[in-house]
Amino acid sequence: MNTWGWFIAIFIGMWLIQFLLTKLQMKNYQATIRRMSKRPSGYLGVGIQKQKIGIGVIAIVVTNENGTIEECEVMQGVTVFTRFKPFTAYEGMHINKLKQQLKDEPIDQAFKMALDKIQSQRKKKQAG
Repeated sequence: MNTWGWFIAIFIGMWLIQFLLTKLQMKNYQATIRRMSKRPSGYLGVGIQKQKIGIGVIAIVVTNENGTIEECEVMQGVTVFTRFKPFTAYEGMHINKLKQQLKDEPIDQAFKMALDKIQSQRKKKQAG
C-alpha cells in the first residue's frame, strides 16, 4: 500500500473510533435522563452550554412539585470520555433562589437553561 493508502486507512479508522465513542457517550446521556426521570412526581430540566472553543457543559436538574431541587448531574468536558457526575451544591435550593445566584459562567448558563425549562413546565401544569 502506498503512503496515501495508509493515510486514508488511518483516517477512516480514527473516524470509526470517534463514531463509536460518541455513540457510547450518547448512550450514557440517554441512560442518565431515563434514570433521573423515573421519579413519581416533579420536573426534569436539561440545560446545554456549548462553546466553540472551550469546555461544554450539560446540566440535568430534577425538582419536586414545589420547585425545590432534589438532584443535579453535570457533564463538563471536551472529550467523548466525559461522563455525568453528581452535583450536590444546589440540592435543597428552590429554583427561584438559585436563578438569582447564577452568574455568566458556562456551568451557570447550563443551569439557567435547565431551570427555565422546569419553570415553563410548572407554568403549563398550573395553567392546565
